[in-house]
Amino acid sequence: MPHANKLPEVEHFVPVKPTTEKLDYAEVVNLDFSTWDQGPKAIQALAKQLNFAMRTQGFFLIENHGFPSKRSTDRRAATRASSWRNYWTIDQGVKDQIEQYNWNRDLSLREHPSTFQPFGPELPANFFIENHNYETFDESWFRYMMYFHDYNPSDIEKTGGVWLKGHCDFGSVTMLFSQPMASLQPMNHFTGKWRWVPYKPGAIVINADEMMEWWAGGYYKATIHRVCQPPADQRTQNRCGLFYFVVPNEETKVNTLLEESPVLRAAGVERRFEPGTEPTSAMYRGARIGAYGTSSLFQGKGSGVVIHRLRVDLSA
Repeated sequence: MPHANKLPEVEHFVPVKPTTEKLDYAEVVNLDFSTWDQGPKAIQALAKQLNFAMRTQGFFLIENHGFPSKRSTDRRAATRASSWRNYWTIDQGVKDQIEQYNWNRDLSLREHPSTFQPFGPELPANFFIENHNYETFDESWFRYMMYFHDYNPSDIEKTGGVWLKGHCDFGSVTMLFSQPMASLQPMNHFTGKWRWVPYKPGAIVINADEMMEWWAGGYYKATIHRVCQPPADQRTQNRCGLFYFVVPNEETKVNTLLEESPVLRAAGVERRFEPGTEPTSAMYRGARIGAYGTSSLFQGKGSGVVIHRLRVDLSA
């Protein structure tokens, strides 16, 4: 039966065509989930790939994940709201051209327009599931993010073509759909070099975040990534992305899992926090969001990479 109320029309976002320029692409691990049902050996092969990706980059792709690509495209017909353009200073007085709209999985938390299975560290099978319980409150959220190409040539020269400076996300992992516009760049942890992420139609891009690195004591790496001006043949169109930021449940304490993981113990990993001083997910989230956009780097000063090492007061 048709919906009783006609929904408002929204502008449909049409992605840019893939670039034809030869770029220095990152060598990104691609996990093909179509092999999952082939048995333990196939799953172990995926685990080996995942372990390598998380230890070296904290960044990988998933294809054949079962989510229809058309649905991901439909969701990019984003409602323009929460206009945050000119919130950050990128460099030398140049302001950003980014708009965002966030929503929690519980849509009742605010008014809106009308429109793991763990592998490498050998953790208990349901560890991440239990600490990301869907029925327990946390601040995991979806985001539409539109990067506008409304920069003049002098601004691009001042920023070196950077649209969003290098940073790590603060939760467990971040998921986004692969896009034809070449603009996302992860930084190699060992060389410091930035390289382009290749386009994989229908794939989901996964970033490991800061709390995941804490759990692994640095055995797994949080992805340092940035967004840059695309190649010349893609510069007449905006970039629109759909993201899901995964955050542990509010009361989950995040510390290195030495008791739970024989692999971390054997690797000589050190504990991130002394027992009893580790922050909860809610505490670190609050500290990070409170510092959002206020650091010297976000004011156009600094090295071009945001690395947060906030102290959290447990006595409050």
